[in-house]
Amino acid sequence: MIYVVLTLGLITGANLTGITYAQTNHASRNGYTGDNSTESNMTVGQSNTITNTTSSPDPIPTAQSVYDTGVMTLPVLVKAAIIFLPDEAHHPPADDKTISPKNPNYLPGTLVVPEGTEVAFAHDDPNHIHVGIVKDKSGNVAWTTIPAKFPGSSDSKVLDMSGSPYTVSDKQFSPPMEGKIVVKPQKSTGDLTVGGFFCPTKQLSNCKSQFSKAGFQILSEYDFVTKSVQQDITGPNTLLIYSTPLALKDAISSLTPIIKSLPYK
Repeated sequence: MIYVVLTLGLITGANLTGITYAQTNHASRNGYTGDNSTESNMTVGQSNTITNTTSSPDPIPTAQSVYDTGVMTLPVLVKAAIIFLPDEAHHPPADDKTISPKNPNYLPGTLVVPEGTEVAFAHDDPNHIHVGIVKDKSGNVAWTTIPAKFPGSSDSKVLDMSGSPYTVSDKQFSPPMEGKIVVKPQKSTGDLTVGGFFCPTKQLSNCKSQFSKAGFQILSEYDFVTKSVQQDITGPNTLLIYSTPLALKDAISSLTPIIKSLPYK
């Protein structure tokens, strides 16, 4: 997989025929209610649970918002972001093998970060090697990541605002793998590393325990049910949004064993 964190443009051309998502929301008390839009083939049943409090006037988006929109816009209190490559990220949504309609290849599909934010990709797509290709607005390659193997990660990079927005693709699997990174003019002034994570709901308590022991805080969570031809993905899953004061390199090291513990094959 690969590490990085994004937000703004959406992954396009997703054919979701045959996949149904039933949702239950666990939202953080961070001042952001999220986008309640749904796909036409989703069945939604939502309930809210408080999991976190922040005083930031520009809050971190909730898991529900990231699930619904595929966009994660991060405030200036963030210094680093991790982009999560889900299991089966190399498939197009039309294969009915991806875990989330708005974040099928990268979580988030679009990452919006303050200027100066360090980005990396985390790899949870077993049996595949991913090399990320990040191009600037002129189509020039700004970053080719090192090859990332499960459950590893990419190298990291601070992208220049002058090249924004950036497109994200994969050396071997593009199309279908598509994402976007937007660098906004506000400068990063904080010390948080932030990212998203997919965990099977039946393993949620174990995932959250591992996050806590590793020095992460779960900011919000969102439950959904995926019906897929891929047996290790189908069923209840949960999207987690987390933060940590750990530096990006240390956060990735701590995230790796959590990724390895997942049942995705």
